[in-house]
Amino acid sequence: MFRRLIKLIWLCCAFAVLPAFADDDADSLACFGGSCGSSSWVYFGTRATGAGTGIVAASLDSNGHLTPVGVVSDINRATWLAPHPTLPVLYAASDPGTTTPSTLFSLAVNRKTGALTLKNSALTGGIGATHLAVDAYLKSVFVAHFGSGQVSWLSTTRDGSLDTLLSVQQQYGTGPNPRQTAPHAHGVAVDPTKRFLIANDFGADRIFTYRIDTYADQLVPTTTPYISVPAGSGPRHPVFHPYAPYMFIVSELASSVSSYRWDAWSGCLQLVQTLALADPTYTGVKSASQIQISRDGRFLYAANRGSNSMEVYSINVWTGTLQLIQVIPCPGVTPWDFALDPTGRWLLVAMNTSNSISEFAVDPFTGMLTTTAETLSLPQPSNVAFMTATN
Repeated sequence: MFRRLIKLIWLCCAFAVLPAFADDDADSLACFGGSCGSSSWVYFGTRATGAGTGIVAASLDSNGHLTPVGVVSDINRATWLAPHPTLPVLYAASDPGTTTPSTLFSLAVNRKTGALTLKNSALTGGIGATHLAVDAYLKSVFVAHFGSGQVSWLSTTRDGSLDTLLSVQQQYGTGPNPRQTAPHAHGVAVDPTKRFLIANDFGADRIFTYRIDTYADQLVPTTTPYISVPAGSGPRHPVFHPYAPYMFIVSELASSVSSYRWDAWSGCLQLVQTLALADPTYTGVKSASQIQISRDGRFLYAANRGSNSMEVYSINVWTGTLQLIQVIPCPGVTPWDFALDPTGRWLLVAMNTSNSISEFAVDPFTGMLTTTAETLSLPQPSNVAFMTATN
């Protein structure tokens, strides 16, 4: 209890102090959370199957240049990758199909060469693993299963190997869209206090909240176990603000982003704002995919698969509201996922239909994106994950 109280006090102090970071100089903005002179290994999960497919790697240098490495693991349909926050370990969720249980892999990363070596693997407790949340403090990996509508909790050892499947929770509910005839857990996130897990359910149009009971090693539904989103929204991925008490989600079917005030004491969410991803000329099927917040907490990025574009929003850290500041076309088709590199200077997008990776340069002051000439070709990329390299 005392340790948790100290953590909450620290977070409150962070909320008050860190917004001043927005006035720092360009070098501080560009380097926040990473070394400007460092390079990174970048790994791409893919939906492709067959010989010669798997996890693909490349190196990204400080000038944004991409150098392909090739297939570094033959894990079948490693559709979602997540790096360990502090260890040279990459987790890969394999989604082999609609009836086969999913497997989670722990892979050791050679920071010098980018090579991956299997540490161990474990069944995830569900079907259609689609999203991961890795937490170093809790020594845990949380998994969302689109196929079976479950969320699960696996413990890890000190070296990042997978240990025990601790808890599985079945979600429930349906929505009006033909794709919402059953629950489909689509995204998970651990709150900053490490006491709660958020689980978006695409099929149920609900955001579920669980208490992470580290004494019983169980995910326990909170007193208000879920809140509903507008019918037919299809909530996809959640993300917490790095220092302000807000959580943001992207809804796939509604093609929208929403912000919520987060009460870390009770584990309750209160809607602040919902904005449609902006493209007034687009009349096709809506499909939003991913969101991410810049490390300084000033900007939110969203991918719009319907109109093949990236959108940039400024975040008001005092109110939790968003303001659109840029819509930029992607140089490819179907932005399935994207990620900012550790320095925050480059953004890579997995273009699933055009079988390519596209790059944007990030302006550290304005947050806006500029298309670069860098690109990679690979089959059906579905996820982007970074690991800092060493010499």
